Parts: sequence; structure tokens; C-alpha cells
Amino acid sequence: MYKNVLRAIEDIGIYPSISLILFFTFFVVMLIYLIKKGKHHWDDAARLPLEDDKMNYNQSEQ
Repeated sequence: MYKNVLRAIEDIGIYPSISLILFFTFFVVMLIYLIKKGKHHWDDAARLPLEDDKMNYNQSEQ
């Protein structure tokens, strides 16, 4: 039943193509973002939960 409904819609074939393009574009943009941020940024972000609050407070004053 659902197959017949979907077949009756004109130009339904474009939606899978649009979905693939959006999916691929999202991951390419994320890859570029991660590469541009660099390893140093992610190393600093990884240490944040382990640092003492005093250390974070003192760094923000400088």
C-alpha cells in the first residue's frame, strides 16, 4: 500500500539525491572544521575537566 502511494508522487526520486548530498556535505564540513581547529585545541579541551578550578580562575584573570 505505501509503495503505491510513494510511486504516485511525482518527482519523488529527487529526495534520495538531496538526502545524500546533505549527508555528505555535513560530514565534509565537520571534517574541515576539525582539521582547522588543530590538535592543540583538542588537547586543551581534553584537559579542561581534569584541571583545578583555581587554575582555570587564575588563567582567566591574565
